[in-house]
Amino acid sequence: MKRKTYSLQIRKTLAVLLHLIFLTLTVSSISFMYLHTRIGSGLGWILERQYEDTPQFQQQFQSDLDLIFKYVSYRDIFETDGSLDLSKEMFAVSHGDGPEITYTLEEVLRYAKSQGFYLNDQFEVVNDLFIYDNVSTTRDQRVIWRAYEPNPILTEPGDAYSSLLDLSREVLDCLSDYYTATYRFMANPSNLYYSIAYLDGDTPDALYTNASGITPEELMELGRYCSLTSESIIIDTNLSEIPKNIATSMEQNNTSNSDRYYITVAVDTDYLADDLYSDQSIAYRHLRSRFAESLLGLALGIIGCLATLYYLVINSGYRTADKAIPYLHGFDGISTEACLIMTGVSTLFALFLGEKIGYRLIHLVTAEASWSFLERMLRAVLIYGCCMISAFSLLRRYKCRTLWSGSTACQLKKNLELYFTDRSFSWRLLCVYSGFIGAHLLLLGLMAAAFHFRIYAAAKAALLLLLAGLCILDYLVFHKLFCISGQHDRIADAIAKIAGGDTSYQMDLQGLSGKELQMGKMINSIGTGLEQALQEQVKSERLKADLITNVSHDIKTPLTSIINYVDLLKREKLPGEKVQEYLNVLDQKSQRLKNLTEDLVEASKASSGNVKLEMATLDLVEMIWQTNGEFEEKFAQRQLELIAALPAQSILIHADGRHLWRVLENVYNNAFKYAMEHSRVYTEVIQKENHVFFTIKNVSESPLNVQGSELTERFVRGDVSRTTEGSGLGLSIAQSLTRLQGGTFEILIDGDLFKVQIGFEVVEKQS
Repeated sequence: MKRKTYSLQIRKTLAVLLHLIFLTLTVSSISFMYLHTRIGSGLGWILERQYEDTPQFQQQFQSDLDLIFKYVSYRDIFETDGSLDLSKEMFAVSHGDGPEITYTLEEVLRYAKSQGFYLNDQFEVVNDLFIYDNVSTTRDQRVIWRAYEPNPILTEPGDAYSSLLDLSREVLDCLSDYYTATYRFMANPSNLYYSIAYLDGDTPDALYTNASGITPEELMELGRYCSLTSESIIIDTNLSEIPKNIATSMEQNNTSNSDRYYITVAVDTDYLADDLYSDQSIAYRHLRSRFAESLLGLALGIIGCLATLYYLVINSGYRTADKAIPYLHGFDGISTEACLIMTGVSTLFALFLGEKIGYRLIHLVTAEASWSFLERMLRAVLIYGCCMISAFSLLRRYKCRTLWSGSTACQLKKNLELYFTDRSFSWRLLCVYSGFIGAHLLLLGLMAAAFHFRIYAAAKAALLLLLAGLCILDYLVFHKLFCISGQHDRIADAIAKIAGGDTSYQMDLQGLSGKELQMGKMINSIGTGLEQALQEQVKSERLKADLITNVSHDIKTPLTSIINYVDLLKREKLPGEKVQEYLNVLDQKSQRLKNLTEDLVEASKASSGNVKLEMATLDLVEMIWQTNGEFEEKFAQRQLELIAALPAQSILIHADGRHLWRVLENVYNNAFKYAMEHSRVYTEVIQKENHVFFTIKNVSESPLNVQGSELTERFVRGDVSRTTEGSGLGLSIAQSLTRLQGGTFEILIDGDLFKVQIGFEVVEKQS
């Protein structure tokens, strides 16, 4: 027996370890895929067969193309006969009315170096002396000309002046681009080849290339390319996107005003050279393979988690493999409510430790860009772990049949039943209703506090739990009242049968409890007594009459109390500010119930077609303008910007103006209630053939986890927390009224984008 016990315990321990391993695999796979892929592109990017099809390649190509044009602009400025010439003149300045001073490249570099500026091995401008803030940068030098900027654009008088240090920095920046292009495309092997030529007739006036001896046609055969000639305005390319600024840059660098020019830039997609393109291609293929592995790991992790979880659910609470007798752990000895409270407290404590310790560990070992996601993952794992411990405890209680019997609520129920058994129905109803109202007020108060602190994850979780508790409380009270009413119906049926002459009828007492059980026993006793009364003649008749009178009085009394209870609340002048506050809350809720009742009546009429329509020819565009004007000020209360895209001409439709206004009012009010604050609400009217469609769309403040068709059902709302004053009938009424007028009503949801489209048939204008 002990061997079997140890064997099952070992298997469960192994299952727990495997579950943790699979959970770690799942979290790791999700984290890798989230942090190393393009968010929002789905799984489509992994199907791209080549690195050349990616935006990364396109961005690198555009960057290199811009660098090539900079090299073309600077080559003749810095070179003489193909070599860097330090005697090249860079700029000329004058100080006040002084003579013109020309600075060569050597003089500029010497001056910049004296101020701590130079180019590092990455051809970046750096300043090791850190004295730039202490150097005088007064713009006291009038710039006569710049070799690297032959046609400067001067918008203000001060633009013609600069400091010597700023001019030197400009030269260093240009020299940095020149060296970078020379190093990447000429001095070292490169997968990018270019050929730029300006022609005077058939003779090259200027030629820039790192592909000597290779024709433009041969360059195009290397892989991805773009090409442009002066004879055409169309760029010949096989890239996913056409590169920018090619024609403009070619014209700007045509300093000799050549008649013809051409440019061909190509990338060898075999990546024979070791450069940025080959490195990025290798990294892309590596990332794609790692993503596929992570996707497989995610699938294995989820399957493993579900399988181990299923095994633990089946075997949790048993000591032996035959599952003969379930057992409870030490933690399972506390009440069910205490278990749930401890779970909540432990979850909050774990989240607190995670925020104070876990977040800092994440910040130490990961990049800042991934902090937000990893913090969310840590919170999810902590909540999952704490909730799983509680869930298995509740599961063991369920198997041992102590989930309800071991709860404080069950013990309280028994005590209340014992206390209420000998009480009247009116007294029990008063106590239960008072407790019901008190519990509601307590839960609503806690929900309001949780909603106030909703920016915290714990507050959001508490809000959902309180909402679930409120729903459960309402259901339990309804179920209890339903059961009591069923017992009363059975008692009434028994009384009716006995009153009808079936004095031998005996009630089935199964399912009765408390006072109703006593009444059932009394009714059965009545039947027995009536049988005996027939034999005892006058004495039995008198006894039967007394019993029936007493039972009838007992039933009539609670019914009368129920009818008069509402009127008593209105007439009772209760003292105290707190009581007045409660009455104000009840008054507000009664007004909301009144509105809900009116909406319900209108929804019923609309859905049944019991609405009188006065159809007429209306201008839909004018009506939308009027509606926009009505709601513009109201939208401003929530910082909603109303943007309209309406045609200038009128569009006539056949509809009931009053009911069409109600349709528009409902959809505009829906946008006002549920749109995200500080966002935009778009309205649009489009005519397609003989139909016109009005569209209103906004971004929802709450997540939309329902289908568009569900929102037109009654009492369905996008705000699942039901914190707004909506009744859940507005869109249903709007849809029904639209269809009664011969229109179409459709709701489209894309993520959090909510869109309503209303369509009508266009009425042709009469000439």
